[in-house]
Amino acid sequence: MILKSLYKCRDNICGCDLIEKLDIPKNLLSYHMKTLRDGGLIEEMRCGNRKNYVIRKEKVKFVRKILQVIELI
Repeated sequence: MILKSLYKCRDNICGCDLIEKLDIPKNLLSYHMKTLRDGGLIEEMRCGNRKNYVIRKEKVKFVRKILQVIELI
């Protein structure tokens, strides 16, 4: 759900917006974002107190393939 939201956005999106959109707790989002960041799929940018996230440009096609496979299952 997180990757799909980031993929559809195509621009950076704030973590607080993801929390609201996906209706998940902050700690759960933080855990998954760390996993995605450590896996090299997303970038994190700080903007004041906020953290913005975006899929790495070189990983967009890979993420699209992941989302296509998931939707088939």
